[in-house]
Amino acid sequence: MDNETKWELIVDPLVLQIEDIRTKEPEMAQALEILVKHIHDTYLDKYSKGEKLGINTKEQLYSENGKFINVFQVTRYLQRYVTEGSIKSGLMIDLFKGIHYMLFEIVRRIKNDDLEIKETKL
Repeated sequence: MDNETKWELIVDPLVLQIEDIRTKEPEMAQALEILVKHIHDTYLDKYSKGEKLGINTKEQLYSENGKFINVFQVTRYLQRYVTEGSIKSGLMIDLFKGIHYMLFEIVRRIKNDDLEIKETKL
């Protein structure tokens, strides 16, 4: 077994995939890094503070009705992003917030064992 094969066995596949993206499209890797930092920072900020107060927002987002909350939040942040003339118009942070809520929806489906990823063709 060569050194590269050994390395691949001990490195998380996600890390390898991100490095592959970085070589093919550095800006996409940069966008992923910013997104991951945004999500990471929410665990140091609002979610951890809320949980200390007994408020588990994520529990609501992962519940059966969480689907509607997540979709609403995605559209809310995207609408705010595209709306012109407001102090909060066009802010990149709203794109990351929208993506974060999309990920909440994906996690909700994972938690509910709804992992089937197949699309029907029309």
